[in-house]
Amino acid sequence: MLRFSLRLSIGFSFFTIFVFSILAQDAVKFVDKTKKGESELNGLITGDSVKGLLIKIQKDPNPKLIPAVDIINVTYSSTAIGSIELKSALGKEIRANLPSTKEADKVKLYEESIKDISELLPKLKSDMRLSKYLNFRIAKVKADLAKIKPEALPDAIKALNIVRIDNPDSWMTLGSFKIEAELQEIKGNFDAALKLYQGMGKLPGVPKEIKTDSDFLILKLLMRTNRMAEAESKLKEVESLILEGDPRRSQVLLVKTQANLLNNQLNSIEVDLNKVIDLSDETFTRSKAFNLLGEFYLKKNKDAEAFWAFLIVDTLYNQDTDEHAKALYHLSILFDKVKNDPIRARQSRDKLLDPIYLKSEYQNKVSADK
Repeated sequence: MLRFSLRLSIGFSFFTIFVFSILAQDAVKFVDKTKKGESELNGLITGDSVKGLLIKIQKDPNPKLIPAVDIINVTYSSTAIGSIELKSALGKEIRANLPSTKEADKVKLYEESIKDISELLPKLKSDMRLSKYLNFRIAKVKADLAKIKPEALPDAIKALNIVRIDNPDSWMTLGSFKIEAELQEIKGNFDAALKLYQGMGKLPGVPKEIKTDSDFLILKLLMRTNRMAEAESKLKEVESLILEGDPRRSQVLLVKTQANLLNNQLNSIEVDLNKVIDLSDETFTRSKAFNLLGEFYLKKNKDAEAFWAFLIVDTLYNQDTDEHAKALYHLSILFDKVKNDPIRARQSRDKLLDPIYLKSEYQNKVSADK
């Protein structure tokens, strides 16, 4: 009898594990700060809020919270469609985002991905959570496409706006706010981007770290748009929240340095900007820092040093059109003044007249100087 009971107990345990393994097909891939890399947890998603996802792991009695800011990708199990069909629909987006994929191929893959995922939605009327997630994935793909094809920006912004409305308290809410704000920046609608970044920090139940992220993104936008009085005010809020060792400290130092430069407080400018350059590998941060270094050298009448700082932006960190335009403007003067090379100076000036710099104040400046 005892042996039979033991067998029954063991059999029931294996059955429980088997049932759990069938039902718990959800997975969350996320940035694992403890391991300084990526991790993935498999289990059963039991909660979804602006704070993140709760996932119940088989051997752990308590669900684990994966913060929304750390989530990379989610796999929702579904009885409405097979996993192979779902992976096939999502596969083209994954291929498009590979570093080796050429831009023309990216566009094609993004467009096909939107079509393939959209065709799954009618099959998911009984699976609301997967349906909402796939609408979020479609909006993300549309956003990636819009970064290559600006004419797709209105459609991408509309899709992200719908996701935000349909998911007022979800891990997807935060991502939708942030991506839509980035697209508004690309579009040049900085006031709309600012409102979205502010909205992130005002979400009900938003954790402190997301509020800090919101303030930091606002600070970066104010800095990018040269609204320095507002940036300095926001800096006072943000500086105490971003601790030593946080990579965002370099951005904080960059804002402080830009303010000091504008106010002609030059004593620590060179040291601080070189520290920013050493601490950050972000393209925009480095382009901004080298341009500010160039402007500092001009104030010190060190034209040769200024020339090299602006040349670094032109050759290495030219991805941001505003910062590149500033570097080109100064090179259109310094190539002749420092290097006695009027041909390269004219080439810099001609490059700055390209339509992509149409909104830049430096295109107007170089036109006026001709």
